[in-house]
Amino acid sequence: MEFRQIRYFLEISEAGTFQRAASRLGLTQPALSRQISLLEKELGASVLERGGKEVRLTHEGEIFYQYSKQMKELWDRMQEDLSNDKELKGHYSISAGGTVSAWILPPILKEILQRRPKLSLSVREGDAQETKDALLKGEVDLGILTGPISEPGLTSLEFLSDKIFPVAAKNHPIFLKKKIRSQDLLEESFVLFHPASALRKAVEKRIKSFAKDIRPKIGMELRSVESVIRSIEAGLGIGFLSEYSITSKLRKIQIEDWITERKFYLCYKKKIRAGVSLLAEEIYSYGKKGT
Repeated sequence: MEFRQIRYFLEISEAGTFQRAASRLGLTQPALSRQISLLEKELGASVLERGGKEVRLTHEGEIFYQYSKQMKELWDRMQEDLSNDKELKGHYSISAGGTVSAWILPPILKEILQRRPKLSLSVREGDAQETKDALLKGEVDLGILTGPISEPGLTSLEFLSDKIFPVAAKNHPIFLKKKIRSQDLLEESFVLFHPASALRKAVEKRIKSFAKDIRPKIGMELRSVESVIRSIEAGLGIGFLSEYSITSKLRKIQIEDWITERKFYLCYKKKIRAGVSLLAEEIYSYGKKGT
């Protein structure tokens, strides 16, 4: 099997016909048909259904298509790593939590992409465990996690610091009090992120540091930043948000004991594409400009 046959197969699958694929590849249709026949002979299975105006993948073809995409991606990465060209280009995937995905990354990535026309990026939102798992499995190139990072298979670069404040809607009755105390908060219902959220864990760790027996009344547990913000804005409870995501309809509750801080780290596998470290450094430098 030759790699060009895999490339031909992928082109036919995407073009839908041998004729269109041959035109794109600069080949004659008989030459392209012969290469696919040789490929099928070596595989011992038909990967394309001929007949009709367009070709279709067989069951075996569907399986081979998934492996072919992975092989092409590996080929592209190998060529990129062997190249002496240090320009940041190609496609990279990033995983991060809701706050980072919604409030921190967009302006940074916009600037980077404007300066790097040969670069493309995709972002996957996930909680801390999902992001770490995706990194270790090689499903994403770069992850942004709260630290410290102790995973031996990952390289980490400290990125940003983030303060987390207790907040409520501006018209919430709690702001009618002359002085807000911890006990006042405990009498309210809380809108929290789900238990696996890194922000939720940071808040719980902070509360336990000064009062192990405190048990806030939980009214809602939500997954998305948007859901938490909207619920707090609607007056459904008090919540905790990153300083990056506090909207104009919300107000910080200034009780020092309930304010916590976390650090974000850019993380990637130690043995991976050379360009990932360049991307991490680029995001780091743009992130520092904005702080």
